[in-house]
Formats: sequence, C-alpha cells, structure tokens
Amino acid sequence: MVYCLYVIHLFIFDFVLVSVYFHSKKPICQLILRILYISLILSIVCSSSCVRHVDRNGSTFSKFDSVCLAADRMSDAGYPGKAFSMVLQAFGTMKDLTLEDKINYYKYCNIIYNHKKEHNKSIELADSLLWVLDRSQESPLVSSARIVAYNIKADALFAMGRYNDAYNYYYVAQRLAVDSKDSCSLRTYTYSLAMTLYRQQRFQQSAQRFQEAFSQSAPCPEDFNLFYFKQEVLDNVGLCYNALAKYDSAMLYYHKALNLINSREGKFDKLPGVYETAKAVVYGNMAEVYMHKGKFDSAERLYEYSIAVNLKKGFTNSDAIVNQTKLAELYFRTGDMVRTKALLTAIEAEFDTIPDKRVEMLWHRLMWKYSERVYDSATGFRHLRNYMLQNEAYEHDRKELMETDLDMRVRDLEKQYQINLLTKDRKQQKAYLIVVTILAGMAIVIVGLVLRNASRSRRNLKIQKALNDTIQKQKEQLEGALAELKNKEKDKTRILRSVAHDVMNPIAAIVSLTDILFYEKESLNEEQLHIINLIREASANSLNLSKDIIEAAEQQEDREHLTMEETDINLLVARAVELLNFRALSKRQQIITRYPAQHIMAVVYKDKIRRVINNLIANAIKFSYEGTVINVSLELREGMAHLSVRDSGIGIPAKNLPYIFDVFTDARQAGTQGEVTHGLGLSISMQIARAHNGDIWVESEEGKGATFHFEFPLKKA
Repeated sequence: MVYCLYVIHLFIFDFVLVSVYFHSKKPICQLILRILYISLILSIVCSSSCVRHVDRNGSTFSKFDSVCLAADRMSDAGYPGKAFSMVLQAFGTMKDLTLEDKINYYKYCNIIYNHKKEHNKSIELADSLLWVLDRSQESPLVSSARIVAYNIKADALFAMGRYNDAYNYYYVAQRLAVDSKDSCSLRTYTYSLAMTLYRQQRFQQSAQRFQEAFSQSAPCPEDFNLFYFKQEVLDNVGLCYNALAKYDSAMLYYHKALNLINSREGKFDKLPGVYETAKAVVYGNMAEVYMHKGKFDSAERLYEYSIAVNLKKGFTNSDAIVNQTKLAELYFRTGDMVRTKALLTAIEAEFDTIPDKRVEMLWHRLMWKYSERVYDSATGFRHLRNYMLQNEAYEHDRKELMETDLDMRVRDLEKQYQINLLTKDRKQQKAYLIVVTILAGMAIVIVGLVLRNASRSRRNLKIQKALNDTIQKQKEQLEGALAELKNKEKDKTRILRSVAHDVMNPIAAIVSLTDILFYEKESLNEEQLHIINLIREASANSLNLSKDIIEAAEQQEDREHLTMEETDINLLVARAVELLNFRALSKRQQIITRYPAQHIMAVVYKDKIRRVINNLIANAIKFSYEGTVINVSLELREGMAHLSVRDSGIGIPAKNLPYIFDVFTDARQAGTQGEVTHGLGLSISMQIARAHNGDIWVESEEGKGATFHFEFPLKKA
C-alpha cells in the first residue's frame, strides 16, 4: 500500500514538473526534461499495476486509461507528439493488457493519425483492430469496437477521396449498429453522412442529419467524448443554417453549443484550455453571422477573441488561421487596408507551421483583391493566377464528391443489403426445400418398407405361431419323456440299491463263514486254506462293490433329504487322516498334513464332503508304494476351500485321464499291492463336488504319482 502511494505521488510530481519544463525554453532544462519524461512513463506503468482508477460513473478504468489520461494532458499542454510517443512506449511496455486496453490504444492512435492526415496508417490501424476483434469472444464491447473500426476505415477512405469504398464501410458500420441496436454507434454513421452532405453544400439535409445524430447520442453514457461530440454537432447545425442564410437559427444553435460547454466546464478531468478552445470556435462562427448582418464591430471582437485563444500552442490553430482570413476579409470590406495588409502578412508567416490548402487559396484571393485595391496590378495578377490554379485543383478534388448522390448511394446499399438477405433467404429456402424433398422421399421409402415389413411380419407371425405350437408340443413331449426318464431312473436306482442289499446279505454270510473257517485253520491243510482265503477275498470285494453301488444310488436320492450345515473343514480333514493312518502304516507310508492358520468354516453336506476327503486319501494310500510320503494340504483361495492330495505312486496314464471320473470307467487300475478298484469312488466324489458348486481335477504323469485337487465355495450359492 505504501509503495502504491509512493508511485502515485511520484506520478503527480513528475507530471507537474514536466508541465513546467515543457513551458520552459531554457537549454539547461533539456536534460532534466528527458529524465522526467522517462520517469513519467515509468510512473504510469507502475501506477497502472498497483491502483485501479474509477471513472465518474463508478466503473473501473482499464490499465491503459491512466496512460491515455496523462497523454491527453500532455497533448492539451501543447505537446501532442511527445504524448503520442509516450502512449506508444507505454503500450509496448505494459503486459497482460485487456481487450479494452487494446481498443483504447487503437482509438487514441487513430486520433493522432487523423490529425496528422496519415490516412493509410488509419486504414492499417482499423484492419489490425478488426483482426484482434475477430479473435476475441463475442461481447457488447467487441460489437461496439467492430463498429468503431469500420468507421475509422471509412473516415480514412473518405479523406483520401475514395468515396464509394468509404460509403460501403460506413454502411457496414451502420448495419452492425442497427442489428445490435447500438444507438451510440449509430450516431457516428449519421454524423459521417451529415459531414458528407455539408461538404456537398446540401446544408438543409446536413442540418437534419446532425440533429438526428444529436438525438441518437441521448441514451449514451456521458463522458468527455460524448460532451465534445454533442457541442460539435450543435455548432455544425449552426454552420448549416449560416450557409442557408438562416442567421437567427444559426445563432440559436451557437448559443446551445455555448450553454452546453459552460454547463460541462470543469466536470471532466481536462485542462481548462480544452473548454476555452471549444468556445473560441463557436465565437468565431458567431462572428461570421454578425458580419453577414453588418454588425462589423461585434464580428471583429469575436474574431479577435477566437483567434487569440486558438492561435496558442496546443489549441485549435487550424480554426484560428481560418478566422484570420475571415477577419482580413472584414477589414477589407470596411476599407481598413493597413490592418488588412498586416493580417495577410501574418497569415503568410503561419503557413509553414499551420499548413492549410484551402486557407492558402483564400489568402491568394484576398491578396489579389488587396493588390487591386492598392493599384498593384502585377502582384494582384500573380495572386489571382495562384488562386485560380488552387481553386481549380480544389474543385477537381471535390468533383467526385459533389457529383455523388449520397441519398441514392445509401438507398442502393440498402437495396443491395435487402437483395443479399433475399438471396440468402432464397438459398436457405432452397436448402430447406431440398432437405424437405429428401425427407419426403425417405418418408415414402420408410412407409413402403414399413408396409412391406408389416406384411412380412404378419406372415412370419403365422409361421412363428405354427412353430411355437410345434415347439410347445415337442416341449410337452420332452417334459413327458423327461418325467418318464426320471421315474425310470428312480426305478433303476431303487432296483440297483435293492439288488445290492439283497446281494450283500448272502455275501456277508459267506464272509462270516470264511472267517470262522479261517480261525479253525489248524484242522485244514494248506490247499484248503488257500481256497478259503480266495473265497474270503472275493466275498470282501463283492461286499465293497455292493457298498459302492448303494452309495452311488443314495447319492442320486439324498440331495432332497440332506441339509447343509456349517462345518469345520480342518477337523474333517484331520479326522479322515486319523482314521486312514492305520492303512498307511500297514504300507509303511507317512501322511504329512498342512492346514491354514485359521480354521476354514463352510456350509456343506458334512457327510458328503467327508466321503470325498476319505476317498481321495484312501486312493493315495492305495496307489502309492511302500515307504513313500503322502501330502495333504488344505488352504483358502479367493473364498474357496481348496484340498490337494499328492502321492508318489504309479500315476495315471495320459490316455486314462479324461475318463477316471466316469461311472464304471474302464480306466481302473489295481493298487500297488494288487488292491481291487471298482471305479465308482471318483465318480461319486465328482457328483458331490458339483452338488456343492465345486470341482475336482487331477494332475498326473504315469510313474510319477498324482495330485488330486478338490475345491468348493465356503457358502451355498
């Protein structure tokens, strides 16, 4: 905050000193002047980055406004060239300028180029501004600035005598203003038309256009530029009525302009000279009215006052030299040749600093008249010739302008605009017609396709109904056949179990009798013992087969009658190992178990899972060699209980692997000690695994043992 205040005070101090030294002509001040000038620029740049300026309406100034304000003050003090250099340097120094900053920069530069009559640079400036605007997001600010750019270009083209091109750009600006309902921008177009009509000496129409421009400026936010525009328009209306010899009306509008200037004097942040020069211009125009009315004393006083003000450095020098020629003519008309000559001599001395072709032409005319009056014909002839040559060139330059029918040109542009709109509408209508035609054709095709598909659908529906009826009949037949098959399956299972039970009783009796005979072996010879042992083993195998058959039959029927319960799988495995360990010891085998750290709890058919575990471990013992190791491992894998039983036995041939889980499979093998297998155990285990939404599979290589994997989910699916 302290730094910002310091910068602001530095800015004010620099500006005051610059103003003082600008008015000083002493050589000793030149070095200090340059240092202060650079300091002023740096102060502006710094201040724009640390403070926000607020305008009269309470809105925030952009960064570049502070630069333009300082430049305006410097220009008002009589140093427009230095002010322009400061603006250029500041614009190149500042960073992160907003779009509003850039627009203000282009506007300021156009004022300078227009004053210096560098119209080509104004055209380049307008094109640059349009390029920036085309790459900016659309907004009211962009729309307004685009209108300004086209007006700048039109003004420059008009000043260069390219009237048709100028009218085209004026009209583009006018259409943009109308389309955007921007009355403030529309006044610029109306003002340009009024100025053109004035140059064509169509004063009545020009006055009407000026009045229209004044009305269009009413809703615009008031600032210094609007105030200056309005007082200038009122003054121009007075000029039109003066040219029409309506002197009372002219004086009325001159007084309106003066009243407006007086009411706004000091309201805007401008040097007093700005208001003073504006009033001096109006007073000079009022003097011409007094001269037409023959009030030469009043005219003389107003001319002298206006000239004294605007002849100062930094004021409207061009207006002052015009009023000097009018005052010289007043002196001539009143017969005061001494002051006429003195004033004409003074005007001639000012041509180098205030060049004006028209004033120079009028000066030659007055010098011709003066020379004729003082009987200096040779000098008078020379001035008459110069006057005629310059007047001829002047009229030649104005010829195209004077021959242009502005109203007709505007009407032509309006008609062309309407034609373009109609052409565009016609193209759109043609495009719409083509689209409608295409859509209509597509609609016809679609309707045809829909009708054809509807006809096909009806036929297909009949066919589908017939097929559905056929399928329904086949389904009923299949359901009947399936029910009959299930009944036969149940009958077969019951018969199988009944037969197994019936067979078990006599076989069990035979086993019991052979056991009794075996215990009385002392009374039997060796051959008899051998026969009894064969009978005993055959009966035992038959008994085991009957048990397997009954187990398989029960596996088919018991699903509907058994209930799942939460079971500790670790205990099931441990109990199975404990019960089967005596078989392993009989073959000098060792069973090594591995359990997870936590007990695995699963909802299962407990007896069925025990059957699978027993079967897998019993098979490992049966098909392993004496003195080998059997590994039993239980673990938890992704929500599944996983049991693996690995032996070091005879293994399974590759050709038998796909069939070992089939019922009554032919892939049966005898154990390492000739143990008989029936092929039902693994089939029953597979059925149990699938009943639990699990699976059993084997990894084996003949002669290198086998690993059986049994996996099932912990909860019922």
